[in-house]
Amino acid sequence: MKTGIALGGGGAKGLAHIGVIKVLEEHGIFPQLISGTSIGALIGALYLLRGDIRAVESFALGFENSNLYPYLVPRPSSSGLISEKRIQAFLKDIFANNRFEDLPLPFFCPASDIRQGREVMFSHGMLLQAVRASISIPVIFKPVRWRRNYLVDGGLINPVPVDILKKNGSDFTIAVNVITQRPSRLRQRKKTSAREKLLLARLDDFLSRRLIYGRADEEPNLIEAFLSTMEIMQQKLIAARLQNDAPDVTIHVDTQDFKLFEFYRPAAIIRRGEETARREIRNLLSHWRRRQSETDSGN
Repeated sequence: MKTGIALGGGGAKGLAHIGVIKVLEEHGIFPQLISGTSIGALIGALYLLRGDIRAVESFALGFENSNLYPYLVPRPSSSGLISEKRIQAFLKDIFANNRFEDLPLPFFCPASDIRQGREVMFSHGMLLQAVRASISIPVIFKPVRWRRNYLVDGGLINPVPVDILKKNGSDFTIAVNVITQRPSRLRQRKKTSAREKLLLARLDDFLSRRLIYGRADEEPNLIEAFLSTMEIMQQKLIAARLQNDAPDVTIHVDTQDFKLFEFYRPAAIIRRGEETARREIRNLLSHWRRRQSETDSGN
C-alpha cells in the first residue's frame, strides 16, 4: 500500500511537520510519496534528501542559534522585502545542484503562476528552483522567473497538496495542516526581545518603524495586515480543498499562538507537531491498518 503525505504551508508554523513525521515514523508509517507547499516543500524536500527526519530536526533547531539570520535580513526592493541573493544562497547551501530525480521517492511541489493565475506543479528538475518558487510569499520574496512567467507561493492555489498524491497512486493519504483557527482576541504585542530582533522579526521591526498604522496594541502595521489577510484566505481555501480532495486523515496542528516568522522558536513548534500527532495517532493507525487490509485483500 502506498502512503502519501501532504505538508501544508504556513511559514515558521510548518516546522510542526517535523514533529508529525517523527511520530508517524515511530509507529511504522513511512510515506512513499510526499508533496509540500511553501515551508512544506522545504521540509519535504529536505526530508527526502537527507533521508532522516532527525537530521531535518537538527537543521531546524539551528535556527534558534542564529544560523538562519544572515539570509533573512531585510533588503527592500521594488519586488520583495528580503534579499533575493541571500535566500538563493540559503537554498543553495541546502540543495546544491540536487534534482527531483535524485530523491529516493516521488516528490511534488506546487507554485503559483501570477501571470496566468494557474498552478505549476514541480516534480522534475532542480529542487532549488522549485522550492524557491513555492516558498515565495508575495511582497516578502521576489517572484521567481520561470520560462516567460513569474511564480510565487504555492499556497495561493494549493495550500495542502493532497490531489497530486491521489493522482500519482497514493492509497492512503495524510494531510498536515498548520494554518488553523485564528484566536478570537488580538494578542497584545509583546516587547521585542533581543533574539527576535536577530531573526526575521527584524523585518517586522523594520516595517513597524516605517509603516506603522497606529498604536501597536490596537492596529497592525502593513506587513502584519498583509500576512494576516493571506492567512485568513488560506484558511478558507484549505477548508474548501480538503473537502473536495478529501484525504484519508487530516492532522490539524493548532498553531494560533505562533507567528508566521517565529523561526527562532523551532523546538516549541516541532513539539506542538509531535503532541498533536500523538493525540491523533490511534485514530490514524486504525484507518491506516484498515486500508492496508483492504488493499492486501484486493490483491
